[in-house]
Amino acid sequence: MTTHSTAPAQYAPAPGWPELADVDLLRTLVETERRRRRLDAAMRAAVAEAERRGLAVDTGYRDTAELLTDLLRISVQEARRRIEFAIPQGRPRARKVWKVLAAAS
Repeated sequence: MTTHSTAPAQYAPAPGWPELADVDLLRTLVETERRRRRLDAAMRAAVAEAERRGLAVDTGYRDTAELLTDLLRISVQEARRRIEFAIPQGRPRARKVWKVLAAAS
């Protein structure tokens, strides 16, 4: 494994992957994942806010899925998936909790 650095990870050129030192490739993997997570969080927040505002209807779309499909050029399935992940869902209580509550009453 090559451990000496040949370039900062954020400047690693795509055509130069074969020449990139192992340590720089590892840094690139970590940095890229960190950025991807930040972008995912920003997208979830933006989708949730668009849904909360009713932006789709206000801009002439039937719903947020249709808005995202047209605006982002993604499939309806992908748009629905993003909406599902963006909107906080109430966590259902486990059956055991309900049994404990029933026994306590």
